[in-house]
Formats: sequence, C-alpha cells, structure tokens
Amino acid sequence: MDIQQIQYFLEVVRSGNFSTAAENLYTTQSSVSKNIKSLEKELNIQLFDRSKRQIQLTEAGKLVLKDARSIVQSYEKLIHTVSSYQLQKEDTLTIASIPVMAQYDITGLLADFQTAHPNIKLQIEESETTHICSRLKNHECDFIFTRKEYLDASCQSLDFYDDRLAAVVPLSHPFSKKKQLSVSELRNENLLLLSKSTLHYDKITEICRQRGFEPRVVYTGTHMDNILDLVSKNHGISLLMQHAVEYLHHPGVAIIPLKEDFISAITLACNDYRQLSPAGKLFWDYAKSKITAD
Repeated sequence: MDIQQIQYFLEVVRSGNFSTAAENLYTTQSSVSKNIKSLEKELNIQLFDRSKRQIQLTEAGKLVLKDARSIVQSYEKLIHTVSSYQLQKEDTLTIASIPVMAQYDITGLLADFQTAHPNIKLQIEESETTHICSRLKNHECDFIFTRKEYLDASCQSLDFYDDRLAAVVPLSHPFSKKKQLSVSELRNENLLLLSKSTLHYDKITEICRQRGFEPRVVYTGTHMDNILDLVSKNHGISLLMQHAVEYLHHPGVAIIPLKEDFISAITLACNDYRQLSPAGKLFWDYAKSKITAD
C-alpha cells in the first residue's frame, strides 16, 4: 500500500466516478482503476460497487474512508512540516513553470525578485502542464506558473497575464489577408499543434469538435518555434496563444485574431498562503505587488 493509492481512492469518492477523478488527478482513467484495484487486492475487500452508473462505496469502503482521510491528512502535514523546515533552513524556494517563462516575462519577475532578495535561493524548474499541477499538490514545489484553466480549484492563485488564442497562417495563404477568422473556417486545413503533454492539444480539438468537425492534425510538437517554421513553409496552420507567438517575431507567418474569444490566463499558484514559509510569503507578496502595479 502506498499513499498514492489512498489519494486516488479519496478522489474517486469525492468525484463520484473514475473519469472525473482521473482529470482532477492529471492522470489517466486506467491509472486510477489500476491503483484502486491494487488497493482492493491488498486489503482483500471491494471498495466500490461498480454495478451502477454512479459508483458507490461498499460497506467495507465506508469503513476504510475515515482512516484513509486521516492517513492522507497526516501525510500532508508531515510533508508540509519537512518542507517548511527545509525552506526556513536553506531559504530556498522551488518554482516550477510551463515553458513560456520568457514570453510572459516570468523570467523578469524571477530575476527582479532575486536581485531584491539575494539571500533567498530560487530553484527554478520547467515542467509541462500535465505534470505541473500535481507537483504543487504533492508539495514537490512551492509555487507554479501555469494556465489557470488547468489549475486545481483548491489552490490560491494570482493572474499574471491574459492571452488569447489566434490562428497562425503562412503569409502566402489567403487567410493572411483577413482581419479575423472563425475556428469553423479551419475545417479543411492541416493543423500543426503543440503536443498532448501541454494540454493545448486537447483544448484545440475540443474547440473544433464543438464546431462540428474533427481537426486534421498533421504535426504535434513541444517547440513553438518549430511549428512557426513549418507554418511559414506552407505545411499547415496553427492555433496558438497570440502574445506567445508575437514574442518570437517569426517573419514568415501572419497572426489572425479569432472571432471567438478564447482567453487563457497565466497564473501564479500555491497550495495555501497561510502555510508558506517566510521566504514563500515574501515571494508571493512581491509578485502580487508587481502584478497590481502593472
């Protein structure tokens, strides 16, 4: 038995089904099912009645629930105690960010804070959207910069920058002369998208399906500069966040705003301001003052 199995069990109880639990845990439904089955096998009981559409706890599951909550609470308290000790001892903050730090001047905020507080060490790590929220929830870092729509509702957050989805087309494409585009107009176009590990892919495909068509995706990748270069060479069209593309200044593409207003906020998040170390509170308050001033 490990703590992840118990955490998965509690999330399934809270969510009411395996698929929603998987979304909230930033993992797959099969991973959730595997962990629950392993826990049931070790305890030699059935935790859930799966015979109905809405799964329900068995009597044995109800008995386990109280102790499971207690175990997770004790674990989280232990992790926080150790993390607080390390932070106070070393004055170190671990900050994870999705790979858009330069585009949204997250690098500038971090550099300015380091200059103002040279006694505090910043451990900065880049991570993809699919992993970053679970890292914060598991107390593997003190803060994250991520897109707000993927953030756990239990976290505290500060909106850092709002950006909008736009179409990116070759200069030779007829769309390049348009002032606006609708997503529906991309029905017959080859699309070049960021990979599934960024969650950007899932968002785009969802938007297309809502407009009645399956997107024709011919390329996925993790580097936006490669996508822009392929677009400029007439390999297809992309849907990307407008400011992030503008930052890269690629001469071979045109950025066309969408008629639909798809907004994504880059946000700074922590688990609980009240439980931050003195160094953590200093960073949070510094970031908040900068955001408010802007």
